[in-house]
Amino acid sequence: MKQRYTPIPIPFKQRLRELRVRVLPLVVFLMVGVFVYFLWENQVSSPGMIGEVVADHSTVSSPAGGILINFYYDEFDSVNEGQLIGQIYRQDTLFVNAQLNLIRAESDLIRESMEIGADDLRNRSNLESLKIDELNTRISLAGLQLRKQQSTINYNRAAELFGRDLISEQEYELAKMELELLEIEVSETENLIRFLGERISENEEFQRYETRADRDPILAAIRVQEQRMETLLAESSPMPIYAPISGIISDVKYKGGEYVATGDSLLRIESPEPAYIVGFLRQPFTVQPEAGMMVEVRTRKPGRKFFESQIEQLGGHIRMIDSQLQRPGAIYESGLPIKIPISESSDVILSPGEIVDIVLRPGR
Repeated sequence: MKQRYTPIPIPFKQRLRELRVRVLPLVVFLMVGVFVYFLWENQVSSPGMIGEVVADHSTVSSPAGGILINFYYDEFDSVNEGQLIGQIYRQDTLFVNAQLNLIRAESDLIRESMEIGADDLRNRSNLESLKIDELNTRISLAGLQLRKQQSTINYNRAAELFGRDLISEQEYELAKMELELLEIEVSETENLIRFLGERISENEEFQRYETRADRDPILAAIRVQEQRMETLLAESSPMPIYAPISGIISDVKYKGGEYVATGDSLLRIESPEPAYIVGFLRQPFTVQPEAGMMVEVRTRKPGRKFFESQIEQLGGHIRMIDSQLQRPGAIYESGLPIKIPISESSDVILSPGEIVDIVLRPGR
């Protein structure tokens, strides 16, 4: 008869030790593997592309060479589209005055060349004299307006210096008085031009002279001088500079009163609102991108927020990637630019210039 033995009981501590030595490491390994896979898939996986948030921006350049006036903006100032941000005082006053003197001399030559004969010719000559007087008065007004513009610049500068206690009150008052006197001269000259214009209109209506004006060589010569003067004044008047877009001013190159050449960059205006994202897909392509392909955009902020979007447009050529988007240590990297719209339904807040990671989601 076979003898039966009573099994030796295994202590609970021994069973717990076996569980801790054999089973627990395997369970921990599996849990760590799953956790690492989750992190790799959602946090550390290769983004496929790196992108930059782009916003509207514009560089304002000088449309002509001259002195920059009425320009008081600094960095971080806000402007609206179409807002006047400054003016370019283009012409040298001496050059403009020389041209006006030349026109005045030619108008005097026209006066001397007129021949007075019969009464009709005398009346016509009187009308032509009135027109030449009006032209000379307008030339004088143009010179006064140029002096007034220069005096206004001097007064504004004196007011700024006086407010900072850099000039005496007497110098400030002299600049102010000069501007006021020029304003009075301009006003009186404008009144004289209106008076002469009324006299000319009365003579033309009485003589019905306007029907022969196109055939009269004297009036034709006067009209030529008037057009020359208007062209000169239009070219010498300050040229306005307007803001092309709304945004924040940055990178101011010049200050008011400095000379600028044609094409010089004055400042840069940047919109604070992001417009879209530009990503660069490096070579070699593991996935061939196409318009409409879904992507996942991930921020680099704490918490790694993300949203889904899609490829809107592809660039035409592979080009050099901007230095701030290249991988650390890379000297030359090229990629295909891809435009990605920012999802309006996303609650992720992006700032212009922010760097983001982009993951391609083909087949979704």
